[in-house]
Amino acid sequence: MSTLELSGIVKRYGAQTVVDGLDLQVGSGEFVSLLGPSGCGKTTLLRIVAGLAACDAGTVRVGGSDVTALPAHQRNIGVVFQSYALFPHLTVSENIAFGLKARGTPRAELAQAVDAALRSV
Repeated sequence: MSTLELSGIVKRYGAQTVVDGLDLQVGSGEFVSLLGPSGCGKTTLLRIVAGLAACDAGTVRVGGSDVTALPAHQRNIGVVFQSYALFPHLTVSENIAFGLKARGTPRAELAQAVDAALRSV
């Protein structure tokens, strides 16, 4: 079973179709890159997967469950944007912990997760 399955994804901005009937399956452990010229719909597609943008047609499934109508905060999908999205007033550790805090991660787990992330890089 695919971990991520996109079926018939369509996204339009006014009269401009940005994504037109895209089908994609990504299995567990697979690494996928989206390549194409500026404006071809790469970021739009990622925003649809994350729930930051709604598709006009099609279905997004994660782990076999239809998440098309779920808001971003219920999808458990992270996004790393191309440009820096750090908070300049926070420390490195506080920036790493920001998303975990928003999810209500207990303080003891938070410190361990931040330490593990820093050790990995």
